[in-house]
Formats: sequence, C-alpha cells, structure tokens
Amino acid sequence: MAYNLLIYAGVAVWECGDKLTKAEETMRIHAKRMIQYNHDNGLRNILPHLQLALKLMGSAEDAFMTFCGISEDDFFQQEWHRKGGKTSKLIGHTTRLYLAIMRGDMALGERIYEMGKMYHKGGILFIGSIMRAFLGGLVAFATARYHGDNEKEMIRVAEESISTIKIWAKHSYWNFANKLFLLEAEYWFLNGNEKLARRKFGDSIAAAAKHRFKNEEGLAAQRAAIFHLHYNRKQEASSYLKHAKDCYERWGATGLVEQIDAAMSEILEGRD
Repeated sequence: MAYNLLIYAGVAVWECGDKLTKAEETMRIHAKRMIQYNHDNGLRNILPHLQLALKLMGSAEDAFMTFCGISEDDFFQQEWHRKGGKTSKLIGHTTRLYLAIMRGDMALGERIYEMGKMYHKGGILFIGSIMRAFLGGLVAFATARYHGDNEKEMIRVAEESISTIKIWAKHSYWNFANKLFLLEAEYWFLNGNEKLARRKFGDSIAAAAKHRFKNEEGLAAQRAAIFHLHYNRKQEASSYLKHAKDCYERWGATGLVEQIDAAMSEILEGRD
C-alpha cells in the first residue's frame, strides 16, 4: 500500500500536471486513512507530496503540522537521523528539489541536490529517482553557467542527466520527450548556441503542451524566459513568462502565478 501511494502521489503532483486542488484533496484523504490504519510508512510517503502541492498552490498550511503535530523542518530532521527509511528520505529531498526549481531558485536547488546524494546511491528505482535525474540536470546546467569551482562536476551531472532521460524517452516518448528537449535546450544555452537553444525550448514547450503536461509546459516557458533575459530580450522573456503564468493558472499553482507576476513587474520596470 505504501509503495502504491508513493507512485500515485508522485504522478499526481509532478508528473501528469493534474489539477493541484484535486491531487491535494485526494492525498489529504489518503493521509487521514494512513493515520486510521496506523500505517506510518504510508503517511511518510504521502506527506511530502501533499506539502509540495500546498506550497505550489500558495497555501501557508504545513501538512506535517496538520497530520503529525510537528513542522516540516522538524519532520525531516527526524527522518535524516532515523535508521532505515531510505525511500522517505529520497522523497523528501526530491520534493524539495522540485519546489526550488519550479520557483526558479537554482542556488537552493544545488544545495538540496548535493545534500541528497547520499540517499540516491543504489536502492529501488521509482519515479522520484527519474525525476531527480531530470531536475538534477536542470540545476547542473544553471550552476555551470556561473563557472564556479564545481563547473566540471556540474557539466558531468548535466550530461549524464541527458543520457538518462534520452534512454527513458526511447521507452516512453510521450512522457519524456519534453524533458529531454528542455535539457538539450539548457545544453545549447550553456554552450552559447542561441539558435539551437531557442529551437529546443520551443520543442519542449510544444511537446509538453501536446502531451498535456501543463506543469512542465510552464517550466519550459519559464526557463525560456530566463534564456531570453540572458540576452536582454525583455519582450520575448515577458511573452514566455505570460505563457508560464497561463500554464500555472490552469494547473492551480497560485504560488507560482504570484511569483511570475512579480518577475513580469520587474521586467516592465526595467530592473534586472
């Protein structure tokens, strides 16, 4: 049961682009049932996803406080020191990594990615591990553009991410094509090929839209906006941000919509 809940929660929140309000309501019901059944592992699997949905929706509620009586930070502090529970540790890191990237905070994303390395060696393969490869690639490409001390390592992680997602795209083009195109766009962005980067960003947006992944359509549009801002093309960046906002509104991610509004205001005011 716990594993089935894990698969459902991951797919509902970050894979399919289902309406967040619907996913949140369903996961809340499952969380209550896990408490009734005294199913601790099931609750540990569902709460990080519920918390992610709430934050994307812009809610101030702490799901861990609601169902466990402790804060999110305290919950994860207990998890890190708890023997076993590798899966719940993986979930905790991956949901936090996902949120950082959706918010455009790649510096935080890098820190979370590095913290989670110890929990992603070996173990079971589940949808969060595949998503972590994709998310890690996005963080690595963004970090490598700053040419820091870890640039070579970040490039290695990024290129490995492309190789991994390329394999999955061969197995399921529907589910992974847009992810592959986005990583390839970031690759060409990093390497200064504007023409190919622009094309791949467009391919990612189009594939996500065709396959009805409005969450990842919004993410690709948001990353495309950053690409155009890098070259001071503010009008194009603003257009892509509007596209991302529309996707996030349809997804129900009010928290991200508010963030996009703030970014668009900065562009209109001429601030970097």
